[in-house]
Amino acid sequence: MVNWVDCKIIVMKSVGWIFLLLTVMAVFAQANDKIVIAHRAASGYLMEHNLPSVTLAVAMGSDYIEQDLVMTQDDQVIVLHDPTLDRVTNVAELFPGRERKDGKFYAIDFTLAEIKQLHLKEPYPNSGRFPDNNKNLQLIVPTFKEELELIRGLEKTLHKDIGIYPEIKQPWFHRKEGKDISMAVVKILREYGYKSQDDKIFLQCFDPDELRRIHDELFPVLQMNLKLVQLIDDNNGNETKSLQWGEWINYNYDWITSKSGLRALSAYVAGIGMDKSMLVDKAGNLLLPELVSDAHSLGMVVHPYTFRREKESVPPYVATFEELLEFFYFKVGVDGVFTDYCGDAVVFLQKRVPDSAAEPAVDPAVEGEGREMLPAQPTVAPELPQSPEMPQDVPVDGPGVSPVTAPTVEAAPVPESPVPALTPEPVQVPSPSSLSLPEPGMVPIPAPVSVPEPVIPTTSLPIDVKSQK
Repeated sequence: MVNWVDCKIIVMKSVGWIFLLLTVMAVFAQANDKIVIAHRAASGYLMEHNLPSVTLAVAMGSDYIEQDLVMTQDDQVIVLHDPTLDRVTNVAELFPGRERKDGKFYAIDFTLAEIKQLHLKEPYPNSGRFPDNNKNLQLIVPTFKEELELIRGLEKTLHKDIGIYPEIKQPWFHRKEGKDISMAVVKILREYGYKSQDDKIFLQCFDPDELRRIHDELFPVLQMNLKLVQLIDDNNGNETKSLQWGEWINYNYDWITSKSGLRALSAYVAGIGMDKSMLVDKAGNLLLPELVSDAHSLGMVVHPYTFRREKESVPPYVATFEELLEFFYFKVGVDGVFTDYCGDAVVFLQKRVPDSAAEPAVDPAVEGEGREMLPAQPTVAPELPQSPEMPQDVPVDGPGVSPVTAPTVEAAPVPESPVPALTPEPVQVPSPSSLSLPEPGMVPIPAPVSVPEPVIPTTSLPIDVKSQK
């Protein structure tokens, strides 16, 4: 005589383990969806914007490497965070008297050959970063093409795609100086094979009008269609200015963060980025609580900046750099962060597995052999859709796993070995013809089949765990 209670437990365990596997996979997929953007390359470990720093960022597993782009006097595009050279080079020593009235040395006033004579210097001498003003290393300012040559070469060596995240710096300033930096950058990208939305690139800029021009005018001419990201300033910065009544004034970004503004932006932009202080105040309160979810509903990603681990850079509502990442990735729900410490962020994402996914929960109210209940569901980031209720048929993709279907009396036999065997001796279930129908509420049994107790497969899940301005 078959023990219907035991059969029910077997079936419930099977479904429970399957849901556990799905939960664990969902947790890892959630982490996999988050990206790490190496802010100015591996700038927390080695000085910003140079080829060794790019190589280090790639070696640390960064998903994207950021390049800030400005132009020289002879129309070359170089990787430099500011339009000026004095903060990070020895330009004042080599070219005294070449500064403008404001006392700054502008890259646009120098040829590439002159800039190549300069040595990079650490702007923060007590940062502890390599090379810490070691003039013997002689790091130099790279061109955009040189950096792309390196990245494309590393892709071949490492057999992997390396994302790039170039920023067109201050198009208004270059335009005022007679330079079309956007056209120059886009042409270089096309030369190096970046042409479509499928390419691993985000092209960013603080200038909304320039992004619209790139999308509507430059891309069609060059037969390109890259993912664009709108950077948002706080209205007090100098990143974007517009000429009004003969005067250059700061751009007002307030329209962008409204629902209608985001909707208009989404017609040609794939994502937005802003300083993290625009999303969360010093007490940890959300300043724009609907911005991330609104952006996600329009298909746009959100990539705030800049995440640093120095004590003075960690806000008071968290204790550590890792807690800061946890807060923004999984509470605020952003899709990626710009960080000086790309290696730390990659390790954080690799290690993050919630305790709730470790073991299935057991319902204490169930008597007998401890029926396993569905495990607690993980926290779902705002950008991911909420998991729907389980339908009657639950497809489970994966090697050696067949769809698990809630059977009825007329159901076809369940395929052999739907889950891995727990013991070598399967439980034999008699033919339904020798049994009476189960009582209401009990799980009916299909045609004769060996129903082993399940275990989680011992092989590792095929998960590629991946790992800011």
